[in-house]
Amino acid sequence: MAKKILLSGVKPTGAPHLGNYFGAMKQFVDLSDDYDSYIFIADYHALNFVHNPKEMQKSILGVLLDYLAIGLNPEKVTLFKQSDIS
Repeated sequence: MAKKILLSGVKPTGAPHLGNYFGAMKQFVDLSDDYDSYIFIADYHALNFVHNPKEMQKSILGVLLDYLAIGLNPEKVTLFKQSDIS
């Protein structure tokens, strides 16, 4: 039987905080064995908050590093940046 699909992401509008972790990111890790997970960095969703390209790049990298730090395994989860998908 095919796994259900999980698609979700976090906006790179600054350093992720406990609300991001408990509200979404922890579930990404907890559900990664049971779902085909596609977890993204929602940079398009952040454009109305972050207008400086250098700040945006720094925040995107920060979210990616946090995803890895909390235990998202790129061998089990597809990680991507929203703007990379046409």
